[in-house]
Amino acid sequence: MDSTFTFVDVETTGLSPKSDRIIEIGIVKVKNNRVSKIYETLINPKIRIPRIITQITGISQKSLWSAPSFREVMNDVYRLLSNSVFVAHNVSFDYNFLQNEFERYGYEFQSPYFCTAKLSRSIFPEFRHHNLDSIIERFSIECENRHRALGDAKVLWEFFQILQKNLGKKKFTKILLPQIRSAR
Repeated sequence: MDSTFTFVDVETTGLSPKSDRIIEIGIVKVKNNRVSKIYETLINPKIRIPRIITQITGISQKSLWSAPSFREVMNDVYRLLSNSVFVAHNVSFDYNFLQNEFERYGYEFQSPYFCTAKLSRSIFPEFRHHNLDSIIERFSIECENRHRALGDAKVLWEFFQILQKNLGKKKFTKILLPQIRSAR
């Protein structure tokens, strides 16, 4: 676990990384098993936010008027994500959204990554559900702000710590390492 991990969550205007946009990003950067940086920002997507997204996240169109665009924060985000393992729940969602945001401005983003949902399924095959709400309930994890990027990213970091403690670092590392995928 003497590596660097970035626990990431994004809130978006919808489900399509090609046509929808990020409206919030939360990052917990961990070096050598200690939090080294916490980052969160709203992001003005420059498109309309569907009402259902506001109902889920509490993020309104008005709250994004003065928020920076992705272009304005992308250098900070890139620096935070660089030279680390990208960690998210259903990782392809968050990873693909970030890749597409960078591509819109002519930049390429690639990082090794792993999925906490897949990790949960591999360690706890006896459980039927592995969504974030199920993990929060199963492990009594407190979430300050569910369906907000930083709150959800903090849950992933806490879940990671719980697994290390319960399994022991050696066993946990043996399970985790084969799940880390190369940059794509």
